[in-house]
Amino acid sequence: MHSILLQKSHDLFCLVNKLTATFPKKERYGLGLKIDASCLNLLEAIIEVEQTLPVLKDRALIVASVKNEFAAILLRLAMERNLIKETNYFAAVQFTVEIGKLIGGWRKSFRS
Repeated sequence: MHSILLQKSHDLFCLVNKLTATFPKKERYGLGLKIDASCLNLLEAIIEVEQTLPVLKDRALIVASVKNEFAAILLRLAMERNLIKETNYFAAVQFTVEIGKLIGGWRKSFRS
């Protein structure tokens, strides 16, 4: 792995993928796929950030931040619909919080 941000995103996807595999069939192929896809999109966005030229990194970080927030919202929706337990939800959201902090710190370092 290239960075701690990429590692955290990878860990988030692995956890989320295990959680969505236990969804009922109807939800697994609806919301479950959407959650998995959002985490994969987040991984892709972070790889883009790492590969982007410094002058374009701020925009790429904004995109990654939006994808991270969207993943967190989908996880909350799954918890509210009782598809994942609260403890699993909090474990997954902890990753999104850490990822958000890392993205925010990276954005702040590019602004100064």
